[in-house]
Amino acid sequence: MFQPQKDIIRLMKKKVRRRSSIVFFVFLLLFHFFPENSKSAEPIEIVELPTAGILSKGTYAIQSNFFANGGMRLGFLFAPFTNFMLGISFGGTNIVGSGEATFQKLPAVHLSFRFLDEKTTFPALALGISTQGYGYYDSRLQRFQTYSPGIFLVASKGFKNFLGIVDFHLGMNYSFEPKPSERNVNIYAGVAQSVMNYLQLNLEFNSNLDEKTTEVMQSKGLLNFSLVFLVNPNVKIGIILKDLLGNFRNGKPAERNISIQYYGKF
Repeated sequence: MFQPQKDIIRLMKKKVRRRSSIVFFVFLLLFHFFPENSKSAEPIEIVELPTAGILSKGTYAIQSNFFANGGMRLGFLFAPFTNFMLGISFGGTNIVGSGEATFQKLPAVHLSFRFLDEKTTFPALALGISTQGYGYYDSRLQRFQTYSPGIFLVASKGFKNFLGIVDFHLGMNYSFEPKPSERNVNIYAGVAQSVMNYLQLNLEFNSNLDEKTTEVMQSKGLLNFSLVFLVNPNVKIGIILKDLLGNFRNGKPAERNISIQYYGKF
């Protein structure tokens, strides 16, 4: 009479033990992928725009970004000297999916030199140039969805807190993409919070002061967010929510992009 109840209890106990084993296995995996003293490469961009971060001498980074309309961009950065980094990138749209692939006109270059390291009371300062724009490349307008930084000067300062390290970034840039009569100095800012060497939460605001027309953006101001998972000290996978303010004319708020970064040594 009571046998069915005993069978149910026995079955429930088995399920609890099985779930406990799965949780324990996942727990071990987390500690395998995230060793207590692991140290990943310092961030070299907030979400899209550059920080004062530089790869360590003798290391390199392979970056891949996937965005709307089957877009894909690949980049390679390396640091031959201390506090100096250079690289190249190239991308296009309709690479994944159907339709004719469209590529940006020329490969983009990146140079960055940190001329002042971070001090207790003073931020790190870096000067550089990047001709890589973001989003799709419009061959008719001969521009990226978001202008490339061009020449940039950026300050970055980090502070420790109970979660990890919070970094503040403030930069100014001058892009060469707009027509000479429409070029203007632009300002951007961002904040990044690391979470126990497991995650990075990044928020970036691009004021778009160099947007003189409304063909791409109906209003100035681009707010981007990214959640970056540190799979191990060599691999980062990021989920990007672009244009949270919904200011792109032909886009929707919080466009979802993906980034994958791999770091290695020569």
